[in-house]
Amino acid sequence: MRNRIKVWYVSAYDQPEGQSTRTYDYSRELMRRGHEVTIFTNGFCHFTHTERLRYGDELWRVEMMDGIRVVWLKTRPYKGNGAGRGLNMLDNVWRILQASKVLGDSPDVVLGPSVPILTGWVAARLAQRYRVPFIFEVRDVWPDALVDLGGLSKSSPVYHIFRYVEKMLYRKAVSISSALPHISEHVEASGSDPAKIVYIPNGVDLSPYTRDAAYDGGEGRQLVVMYVGSFGLIHDVPTIIRAAKLLQDAGNTTFRFIVIGGGFRKAACEEQVRSYQLRNLELRNPIPKSGIPEAQRGADILLAAITDSKAYRFGLNLNKLCAYFASARAVLFSGNPPNDPVHESGAGLSVPAEDPQAMVVGLKELAGVGAAVRIEMGERGRRYAQTALSMEVLGERMEKMLVSAIKDYKAHP
Repeated sequence: MRNRIKVWYVSAYDQPEGQSTRTYDYSRELMRRGHEVTIFTNGFCHFTHTERLRYGDELWRVEMMDGIRVVWLKTRPYKGNGAGRGLNMLDNVWRILQASKVLGDSPDVVLGPSVPILTGWVAARLAQRYRVPFIFEVRDVWPDALVDLGGLSKSSPVYHIFRYVEKMLYRKAVSISSALPHISEHVEASGSDPAKIVYIPNGVDLSPYTRDAAYDGGEGRQLVVMYVGSFGLIHDVPTIIRAAKLLQDAGNTTFRFIVIGGGFRKAACEEQVRSYQLRNLELRNPIPKSGIPEAQRGADILLAAITDSKAYRFGLNLNKLCAYFASARAVLFSGNPPNDPVHESGAGLSVPAEDPQAMVVGLKELAGVGAAVRIEMGERGRRYAQTALSMEVLGERMEKMLVSAIKDYKAHP
């Protein structure tokens, strides 16, 4: 029988039933394994700009959700990446310090994120307060990711402050839970031991992705090519639109594109579609995470595209690929990262980033292999999700990391 572990999982942006749910997904899996989990997260949603806590009424709220104790924190609203977001980060730190004191108990281990880096700092501070191990969860490498995206200069004092905090967190962490597979050199350059790293990528709950036994692989009809995800700076929806234009200009009617999502570049993409007068591509609004499995059942080819950005030099960790594999559909991936789960899984084809002609070639190849091969590609992706990305498999890996971190900390406090 497992020893029950009291886990405090500190976050700012991940919300239960929200747009980014890694914290909640892993918390549910740990809870299912018999552990006690508390999540700290903002009431203000980073993605939708909606507020769960009424203004001026509550500084925090504690509620149980699926057996998990969730501490909702009152933080100021903001839009964009300016001063308002910075103040929101400071609010998050202060509210966590306040709310944690009134819970009436203490953790056995504390996990804190690299994004935002100050939330990672407050998680380390809680671990120090309660004399328990701190685990640093790295999803993006801050502050370098901010520089890669053009949001911060390396000459900025903010960069140097964040970099100092990052180095400190690598050193203080008993374990480093990394969603990125290629951070070893960076961790070593930051003055810490790469042996601390445990690779735990984003995973997928397979239960909503029911098997579609009637799926025919798109035999004898127009193939639906679907993208589901963000229109962010490093998500390459514009290349998808350009590929659709190349096909339309050539009179090729083999494919129909459906692009679902929202984000920073959505308006520019809408204008791009209008200027091209595309008839073979439809832009749709974002859908709740709960609606993704059903939406993707309507696809024959699921499309993922990223820019050729330095932001991916530490590795690829796309939630959408987890969901794509779970949907058992052939995948076309456009990108140049150091790791390629589509190639590794055999779930489809990969082409270079930001190359609409290469994307067209890849789509034609997937059309040419026939329905039976596309079905088999989808099945390989599903098997990969089951063996490498399921919450059951990754939850066990996280549980082992927690047990090891507690043991190591007790041996070397």
